[in-house]
Amino acid sequence: MANPSNNLIAKILPIWLNNSFLEKALRSADGDSSLAVISSLVTKATAAGDNFASEMYRATVQIKQKGRNEERSIIIKASPTDGGELNRIMIEANIYNHEISIYTIVFPAMFHLLNKISTWNYQPFAAKYLYSHSDNLTATLVMEDLKTKGFKLAERDLGLDLNHCLLVIRNIARYHAMSVVLHDKNPEDFKEFMSNLFNDKYRESLEPFFKRNATSIAKEVETWPDYKNRFADRICKLSGTGMDVWLRATKRNEAEFNVLSHGDLWANNMMFRYSEETGEVEEVRFIDFQLSQWTSPTVDLQYFLNSSASPEIMENVELLTQEYYVSLIEALSLLGYQHLQPQESQLNKEFEKRGLFGVLAAFNIRILALPDPDKVYDFSKPVNNEDTLHFSEAFKESLKKLLPIYDKRGWI
Repeated sequence: MANPSNNLIAKILPIWLNNSFLEKALRSADGDSSLAVISSLVTKATAAGDNFASEMYRATVQIKQKGRNEERSIIIKASPTDGGELNRIMIEANIYNHEISIYTIVFPAMFHLLNKISTWNYQPFAAKYLYSHSDNLTATLVMEDLKTKGFKLAERDLGLDLNHCLLVIRNIARYHAMSVVLHDKNPEDFKEFMSNLFNDKYRESLEPFFKRNATSIAKEVETWPDYKNRFADRICKLSGTGMDVWLRATKRNEAEFNVLSHGDLWANNMMFRYSEETGEVEEVRFIDFQLSQWTSPTVDLQYFLNSSASPEIMENVELLTQEYYVSLIEALSLLGYQHLQPQESQLNKEFEKRGLFGVLAAFNIRILALPDPDKVYDFSKPVNNEDTLHFSEAFKESLKKLLPIYDKRGWI
């Protein structure tokens, strides 16, 4: 008798995601035209509320190669085909091919640079690239399955703790430093990253997202007696100005120190591996580079810290910005590019200038990082003009701790 769940899975899979595709991808990855796929099981790799712009699948593949049978687990990431305004503008903005370029152009160039530095204890920034394909219908990226390497999403209460944040900050600083060197060598390779989804062209489609979140948060804060008078009106005003703040903050300024940003650096876009002996976090891999852009590194810093770090970290945020600068300068020095390093005071000024952008990252992204498991939040709903948002208790508790910090720093 057929398994009903297998029939259901088959209905949600795209028709092209079959053994023939998997064989082609694995043959390309291994450089072996004799590799044969015997069988495969493909399932959805994400759940409702994970809020990935792409369709994500996990394939467990039985293969025969050079007379031996083995099992592979891989991740297939594809542009969605279900329509909708948000998907339409993402396809129009070419963000899916954008990410393919990161894996096929930027990462190989970074790896080439790293091979020249024997003193660098190198850890990859992302999952291993296996294969990609792009045509008029879909863009597809195939990668190793990080779960098979022991990586997983971090457990988080009100946000990531200090050890997780330090690991992220050090690695993104190295990634930024390498992008600076590569841009200096081959600026043509970075032309497609001079802008991303967030620009005036898509204002009409994206602005409702900012308006809905700010309005909903202001209404919630009005119910908090100790916060209502201090913050509700200020937050409500962001419903009309939030999009402008976001666009100004992310737009490249040639007078600033610029890097290739990740662009969407929050807790769901990073996976960690932990020590089997101590349980301490040891490694991180970044995922989802669709919004990468050539801009100030403080965009990534503000976005990550305000979307994903615990409020206690934000009380002493200078610890993280200082660590970022030290890691950035160390990497540029190892690469022989000390002459391109910025002044620490310059980066601090750019970071503070984007303080309100950081507040918006908390309003728009932290809600995704701290969801209520009983009421899944879909980031496309505000764009589609759905009902007022629901906030988890964790998000509300986090925001109660963050708002006074933002007020003290003059960010809101």
